[in-house]
Amino acid sequence: MAMHSSPGVFIRRVTVDNLAVEMNTIRALLHRFPVNADEDLPPAERYYKLAKARVDELAVLQLGITLCNNNGRLPVTNTPCGRSVESAWQVGFSDFDLASHQHLNTDALATLRAAGIDFEDLRARGVPAAVFAVALFEFGIVSAVNHGRLTWVAFGGLYDFGFLLKILTGGARLPETGEEFAWRLRAYLGNVYDAKYVATQLPVAIDPSGGLVSVARLLGAPAVAVEEPRQAGEKSLVACEVFMRMTGLFFAYHDVAVHVGKIDGLQ
Repeated sequence: MAMHSSPGVFIRRVTVDNLAVEMNTIRALLHRFPVNADEDLPPAERYYKLAKARVDELAVLQLGITLCNNNGRLPVTNTPCGRSVESAWQVGFSDFDLASHQHLNTDALATLRAAGIDFEDLRARGVPAAVFAVALFEFGIVSAVNHGRLTWVAFGGLYDFGFLLKILTGGARLPETGEEFAWRLRAYLGNVYDAKYVATQLPVAIDPSGGLVSVARLLGAPAVAVEEPRQAGEKSLVACEVFMRMTGLFFAYHDVAVHVGKIDGLQ
């Protein structure tokens, strides 16, 4: 099982071959760790329509999953070499067919390749989105038991949560309005936060328009100390650290729950 690391953290690569094993590991950790799954904007509804069109058209490439507890601690798992190390996950999907997406911007595809995205390997060894959706329900990660008990976090989460909702609904098109999208997302996941939106509500001047890495560095999140995150697993890790850092620094006496369900660009 191929794995790669972010500074001090192992990113466990999930393929069609080890999906059940890794999902079972995640399920076993859920009772101790909440969940973190891993663009100047036009008016909210127009922005939503643009995002909806993109999500409806494209297949998801990767999903990052970072678990942490209320203190920001990550779960420890064993590597193939027997080392115990803090871990996060990266699911690669097989649904994106490069041959049928030749109309896409070649510069965007080149950027993805430069970030380490291997389209051919994902096509051959990735998890079908429909299979992953079944696993999310079968392993209880998305369930009535965990609804409201887990916290789902993304940064600039309209696209991230949009693709996740598309997976959960069997590839269905996103709802027609941003309001309906937010409602349906919470119906499936419960506590949903967009760390980019939360950053705009802090009592100090933190401009989230510079992106995830910029906010992470301003807050001193440790995972970006060495290099910028390039793929979904690492981005999920940094988004989790940013959210936990903000809640620890700025919400000791103010419940962050006032921002639940509020997605950047839709407010």
